[in-house]
Amino acid sequence: MKNRNMLFVLVVVMLFLVAACNQPPETPAVSSPQNETLVDTPMQEVILKIGIMPYLSNTVFLIAQEEGYFAEQGLNIEFVQFTNSADLVPMLLADEIDVGAPGINAALFNAAARGGNLKVILPLTDFKVKECTSIGYVARAEDVETGIWADKQSWAEADLVISLQALNSVPGFVLAKALEGSGVTIDEMNVVIVDVPAQQEALRSGQVDIVYAIEPNITRLTADGDMALLDNAEQYAPGLASSVIAVGPKVYDDSDVANRFAIAYLKAVRHFLQGGTPANVQYAVQLSGLDPALVAQICWSDASPTGSLNIDSLNEYQAFLVQRELLDEVVDLNSFIDTSFAEYAVTVLDQ
Repeated sequence: MKNRNMLFVLVVVMLFLVAACNQPPETPAVSSPQNETLVDTPMQEVILKIGIMPYLSNTVFLIAQEEGYFAEQGLNIEFVQFTNSADLVPMLLADEIDVGAPGINAALFNAAARGGNLKVILPLTDFKVKECTSIGYVARAEDVETGIWADKQSWAEADLVISLQALNSVPGFVLAKALEGSGVTIDEMNVVIVDVPAQQEALRSGQVDIVYAIEPNITRLTADGDMALLDNAEQYAPGLASSVIAVGPKVYDDSDVANRFAIAYLKAVRHFLQGGTPANVQYAVQLSGLDPALVAQICWSDASPTGSLNIDSLNEYQAFLVQRELLDEVVDLNSFIDTSFAEYAVTVLDQ
C-alpha cells in the first residue's frame, strides 16, 4: 500500500512539471503611459515676434518659418515688418519685438552699456573670404584693368560712393582697415552720396570712381561688363559679424525658449548656406521682392553654421567707434553677449 502511495505522488509531481514546461512564456509587463514617469510631452507653444527686414540676409528667418524649423521647436512666429534697421534696437528695448537682426553699430553698444534689456545670442552675417564676393568695391572695368586704383594711396583722389552713416559703422571700419598702411584715412576720402538706383550711371558717366557695394548691388553694377569688382572688402575684417541676432527678455530669460530658438535658427542657417538653390531663391524673392533672375546670380552672404561670434573682431570694431567718438568706451561684451544657447543648439544638431 505504501508503495502505491509513493507511486501516486511521483505521478502527480511529474504531471505538474510537464504542465509547467508547456506554459507559454510570461509576457513582460508593459507600463501604460499613465504609469510612465518620463514621457514625451508636447512642447509648450511660445509666440515670438521677430522684426524682419526685406534684406537677403533676413531670408534665414523665412527659411526657418517655411521649412517648419520654428514649428518643430514649438515656436509660433509673428513677423513684424521693418524698413529701417535703426528701428530694431529701440523696439527690442521697448519689448515690442522679441527678436531682431540689427547691424553692429554704436547704438547697439550704447544700449548695452546703459543696461538695456537685450542680449546678442547669435550672428546673422559675418565677413568671410569665399569664392565669390558679397561685399566689395566696384569701379569702371577699364580702371580696374589699368590698375589706377590698385594702390590704396590713389584712393584719396577717387570719388567714393559710401554713405556718411556707413562711415560711422561697419563699412567705415572696413574702409579704415583697407586703407591701413597707405597713409590715407577715411576722413581724407572724397565721399559722394548717390542713391543705389543711380550708382551704375554715376560710375559709367565718371561722376564717381568707386562704389562700396553689397549684394545684390555688386551683381547689378557688373551685369553689363563695363563695371568690375575692384576689391573684396570681406578680407579686411575676417570673422566680423556685421549683423547679429538680438533678443529681448522673453527669450534670454527663458533658457528653454532661447535653446529652442537657437536650434531652429541654426537649422535655417545651414539651409541658407546652400546658396542659390531653387527653394532659397524663392524665399529670398518672397522676402525682398527682387527679380528671381538677379537673386539666382548673386553671391550669398556668409553665416556661421555653429553660431560662433568673433569677439576679438568686435572689440577691434568697438575701438574704432571710440576713436571716432561714437562710443565713450569699449563695452564689456560679456555683459550682453551670450553664446551658450548656440553652443547647446550645436550639440543637439550635430549629435
